[in-house]
Amino acid sequence: MIKKPICVDPDDDIEIGAQLIYRHKIGGIPVVKDSRLVGIITATDMLRTFIDMMGMLTSTSRVDVEIEEKPGTFKQVLQVINDSGGDIINVGMTSRCAGRRTYFFRLAACKTAVIKKALEKEGFTVVAAMD
Repeated sequence: MIKKPICVDPDDDIEIGAQLIYRHKIGGIPVVKDSRLVGIITATDMLRTFIDMMGMLTSTSRVDVEIEEKPGTFKQVLQVINDSGGDIINVGMTSRCAGRRTYFFRLAACKTAVIKKALEKEGFTVVAAMD
């Protein structure tokens, strides 16, 4: 047994536990309060949290859009999606590459063809659209 295991406090953000599990390549981490074990967070718990946050287990649609990093462009994409009937559940993004990012818009279940067409009409590159 490890004498000084890596631990988290029950009040720590979930990101702290996820970073520690990832950084140290461990499958789980004890949750300790006042030197007492109060729980264990596993990599499976982290995956479930991610899936819940992304809404992957519910019926959803997704539109992936490449956006230049210029003031107002993200807001413009949000407006186009909204005006086209898209109800945004959450947004993810890739890291920046040459002043551009790909944003992943998870939407309430809908037909994405209208949204894709409206975005392309405004000059945006739609990488993928999934109903």
